[in-house]
Amino acid sequence: EAIVLRPGEGEPLFGGRIVLKSALPALTVTESVFPDARPGAAPHVHRHHADAFYLLDGQLAFLVGDEERTLGTGGFVYAPPGVVHGFRSLSPARFLNFHTPDGRFADALRERDRGGPGPFDSVDAAPGCGLPATNAILLDAGEGEALHGSRRVATIKVGSDELSLIELDRDPAFGGPGPHTHDDHTDAFYVLDGTAELLVDGRRVGAEAGTFVAATPGVEHTVPSGPAGARLLDSHAPGVGFADRLRDMSVA
Repeated sequence: EAIVLRPGEGEPLFGGRIVLKSALPALTVTESVFPDARPGAAPHVHRHHADAFYLLDGQLAFLVGDEERTLGTGGFVYAPPGVVHGFRSLSPARFLNFHTPDGRFADALRERDRGGPGPFDSVDAAPGCGLPATNAILLDAGEGEALHGSRRVATIKVGSDELSLIELDRDPAFGGPGPHTHDDHTDAFYVLDGTAELLVDGRRVGAEAGTFVAATPGVEHTVPSGPAGARLLDSHAPGVGFADRLRDMSVA
């Protein structure tokens, strides 16, 4: 079934500091709030899934390999399997975290919220070990591969086997693709700014900033912009070469 969540909705954990947006086998998404500067995750590595972050507000310091880099609002980090990474907040911060596939991350969060051990596909690791940090992606706000269309800009943040994530900046009344389904992956949207009118499983949903929608395989959907335009994150998990499809459409 499709997931449709208004701003702030989801499964609250740890007193609401982490809100679980989706807990699908192919895609777990959380929205986290750090009220101040504090440790986040010590250096670790995932063996079987990728870990990605999109910073909605504030500043985070990300360790990738053996180097730490500070990113602000709009920053993006992608750590593929085998790359050591960790993070901490430098200020009040709010961010999205994508685990693709789930790697048992959602269940681990629930168990830890109840005081349990919460094991999942994560191993503590020393900075600098593991696969080369060059396999990871770190982008400041606005960076990425920008594909310009007549009424939208699609900026590819990552296009990997595990995840294709695109930032879409759409003009007012951009129609989007026609209603369609995917049979091999989940297509999820998070509205960053503006408004969009989502069509999901036969329902029309007016979506303001903070709205999250996930169309699982077989669910019909499309996302036209509202009258003021919209900026959205579009994630495809697994990646299924979606970034390459966008490139091909841009050339055409």
